[in-house]
Amino acid sequence: MYSLFKSALFRINPEAAHDLTINSLQILGHCLGALKPMQGRVCEVAGLRFANPIGLAAGLDKDAQAVSGLSRLGFGHVEVGTVTPRAQAGNPKPRVFRLEKDTALINRLGFNNAGIDALVARLTNQNYQGVIGVNIGKNKDTPNNAAYQDYVTCIKKAAPVADYISVNISSPNTPGLRDLAGANTILDVIKPVLEARSDLKNRKGTYLPVFVKLAPDFGDADLKQVLEVLKVASIDAVILTNTTVSRDGLLSPRCEEVGGLSGAPLAVRAEHCLKLAATTLEGSLPIISVGGVMSGEDACRRLELGASMVQLYTGLIYRGPGLVKDAIRQTRC
Repeated sequence: MYSLFKSALFRINPEAAHDLTINSLQILGHCLGALKPMQGRVCEVAGLRFANPIGLAAGLDKDAQAVSGLSRLGFGHVEVGTVTPRAQAGNPKPRVFRLEKDTALINRLGFNNAGIDALVARLTNQNYQGVIGVNIGKNKDTPNNAAYQDYVTCIKKAAPVADYISVNISSPNTPGLRDLAGANTILDVIKPVLEARSDLKNRKGTYLPVFVKLAPDFGDADLKQVLEVLKVASIDAVILTNTTVSRDGLLSPRCEEVGGLSGAPLAVRAEHCLKLAATTLEGSLPIISVGGVMSGEDACRRLELGASMVQLYTGLIYRGPGLVKDAIRQTRC
């Protein structure tokens, strides 16, 4: 069934195909409502209970338009965003490219989204019974020395509707964003976010877990340094990895387009980062692995390598909804 849908979908440009998919899932959710997550290997991360360890990575449903429809695929958690304080259009089109020979995508979307207020309004009215994460970023025109203000704005506004917050300082498509993620700079963003979280806890009495999403393009020594900083920073989990700027070994036309590469070619680097993180963190922080997960076997391997949970995105585009259920079944062991 999905092979026929995919064949039609791949005849139109990738961003239009994405919009069509989100609209279809939105209609599905409105007509049929949300479902409970598919029961699988139950896990607990940051005090949250997940019915299974398979989640949707940020980027597919940036504005939380299709959470109910996505719930029907079985995910244990859905991460929406990346969302910024103010709506922004993102980078000029075309900005998404299929690399079919490589089972991959390149995107340079640039945090296109309708803004945090619109996202919160949508999540207020949804009835998904799984875990909801909100991935937050900074507006393109916010200078790096004020970036923390954007993240604080987002966590404060998202708190009533989010089960956890994911801090995105790793997209390659917002100029200068990755400069915030070095060992000497990362706390400039993370500390104010954690202070805002503490303030929310003091006022509301609820604890909002904070995850940090990192890039795959660190050298090993630099990644270890960043992880050592996060290890003692009172965050709740690390998400590894975002898209890569590497283009090694690609076969498809347009493989040199500027942007972040996702899909099968990212798997080797994502697994390397996972193994390094598992060794460095020594169980002190949960790791959520994302990048190049194209099968249930891939998901199972990530758990064996030390991940607590796994997220999907590009694999879903190439393999279809069946990948979610396959991954949940394969990770039940």
